[in-house]
Amino acid sequence: MIKYVFAAILAVTATFAAAQDRVLQVVADDWPPFSGPNLPDGGMSLDVIKAVLERAGYTVETRVVPWARIMDGARNGTVDIVGSLFADAELAKVLTYGDPFYATDIQLLQPVGAGHSYTSVEALRPYSIAVGDGFLYEETFDRADYLDKMVVTTTLQAVQMVAHGRADLTLDSVDVLRHVIEKDDPSLNDLVELVPGTMASQNLHMAVRTDLEGSAQIVADFNATLAEMRADGTLKALLQRHVSDQVNG
Repeated sequence: MIKYVFAAILAVTATFAAAQDRVLQVVADDWPPFSGPNLPDGGMSLDVIKAVLERAGYTVETRVVPWARIMDGARNGTVDIVGSLFADAELAKVLTYGDPFYATDIQLLQPVGAGHSYTSVEALRPYSIAVGDGFLYEETFDRADYLDKMVVTTTLQAVQMVAHGRADLTLDSVDVLRHVIEKDDPSLNDLVELVPGTMASQNLHMAVRTDLEGSAQIVADFNATLAEMRADGTLKALLQRHVSDQVNG
């Protein structure tokens, strides 16, 4: 009996070792400061995910790729892990989410002096709103096909549309909006302002393709190691490299 138990332990150990020996492909779309090809270590999200998984014993490669390719890869098996994600019921059908590592508020942006305030998604009916193609903001807003949504490619384009009167409003994470204005086009700072009122507070996650071999173990290892890094201050230090204001790790 002992030899069979020992053999079973060896088999489990070998499977675990094989899983950790492979290179996990972690991808995220271009969404500064959370992820981007020109950001330090690929941005906050990719930097944190890589650090956590490597501390857990995995080998990781990170890439920034278009959102459409990420979704295709999650469904056809060419993507292992996706970063820079908000929780989403549709994505949860093919991805298993890890614990969150950052929180951010979703707010609207308006021309300076426009006088708007956020009360509800329904109250946005009269306004044109610039939104990113395929972006996820908040579930009720995302489903609201009765709104006048003007689809653009990037958050910068959306902010520029509001600044120059081609859209009434746009929205995104306040961290993303601040980054776009401060880093990409500081001239916008005098033309736009945040709308009072928060649409949602969203957590930032990584998620593993559910049908990836060992996905449950990867998520469990990520969650346990993330908790360790949050407790010993390592996570906060990582976050502060990318978002200095209101770090909430």
